[in-house]
Amino acid sequence: MEFSQISTEHVKIAELSRKIGQILVERGDYEQALHQFQLGLQYLEGIEHNELVRIYNEIGRVYWHQGRLEEAKIWTEKAFELAEKLLDPDELARLLYFAGIRYFRQGENKLAEDHWLRSLEISRQTGDLATQAKLYQNLGWQAKLTGHYAQALEYLEQGRVLANECKDIASLSFIYETLGETYYALGNWNKAVESLQESLNLAEQAGLRKATSRAFSVLGDIYRNQGRWAEADECYQRSLAYITPTGSPQSLFVVNLGLGLISMERERYDQAREYFDKCWEIASKGAGFTSRMAAVQSYMGELAVRLNNLEEAESHCAEAVRLAQEADARAEYAYAVMVQGMIATRRKQWNEAMLHYSEAKRIFDELGDKYNQGLVAFEIGMMFVAQGDNGQARAFLDQARRIFSELGAKSKLDKFPAGY
Repeated sequence: MEFSQISTEHVKIAELSRKIGQILVERGDYEQALHQFQLGLQYLEGIEHNELVRIYNEIGRVYWHQGRLEEAKIWTEKAFELAEKLLDPDELARLLYFAGIRYFRQGENKLAEDHWLRSLEISRQTGDLATQAKLYQNLGWQAKLTGHYAQALEYLEQGRVLANECKDIASLSFIYETLGETYYALGNWNKAVESLQESLNLAEQAGLRKATSRAFSVLGDIYRNQGRWAEADECYQRSLAYITPTGSPQSLFVVNLGLGLISMERERYDQAREYFDKCWEIASKGAGFTSRMAAVQSYMGELAVRLNNLEEAESHCAEAVRLAQEADARAEYAYAVMVQGMIATRRKQWNEAMLHYSEAKRIFDELGDKYNQGLVAFEIGMMFVAQGDNGQARAFLDQARRIFSELGAKSKLDKFPAGY
């Protein structure tokens, strides 16, 4: 059927259904969103129209949020096929953006970046500021996760300016949240908290559960490292409350990881294992990012070290290293190598331990990852304590203490041995 043979009224109803569905997606009401999209399809039955491309894309997006990757792929490819046929640049740019997200979640960072940059080029030509803002947010997030923090801040600032210009509150909320994550990694925790609070304010205006959950989760991480246990617990629980109704596997991974880490910090090891197992269950189904899979394997390895299960720890760390290398996730790789140093220290294999610690320290120094610089200095210091080398131990522990004091990381300051 040609477009002229279908009423304009039907197209308008389909468009309205899609827009309602998009609002529901942002709020995490995925089943209701799918209902709206299916309703829109009914009004476009038998025709080829740009609105059909948009709905196909949105259905694919819902399935990605739910971790139903095969179904997502089917609908995304249908959208690509029709968009190419209709030669609509705006739709093609949006689809390239979505495909980039898919590749990013699979750990194929180069493919993701290629799709996003191509989408950005088209969006600049068409003047679509909203899509440009979203692309800069994703490029910034990818740069942050791969340890390129300066590049991340540059991308995010470009996205913030564009999102402000087109008054895209949803994109602004995610941009500020990603800025918060990046400043957190760089050790600028005050600026991180400011960015996360701004993200929460914007997310509340737009009714965005996912952005709200993510911001609370990172705030929980900061408070956990500061030893502010009650505030950290409250943030993690609020994060969980916002995201649980949506069923979003990626967001559930993040908050369960935070809960696992706070349990491990407080030596509640059985709880920590339960949370880490939940994280791995989510990630291993293909719904998590490869870098996140590496992270949870490292933390499972660290937990095994604390329980003196060194063979288990070794297995987790080997998998973490493999996954981190696959995803080009430098921070996650360095953390896994640091835990390998902890294993070697427990076995009193001092030379091997120092090799691992030195490699981890080199990467954390290159990244400017202040908190993890403190962690690796602390672990080296503790290794020298175990060897009875008080001079070397004091030098590294003093370095760690200085970093943790600057950050306000009370939870780590409390762990220094007496006399050091």
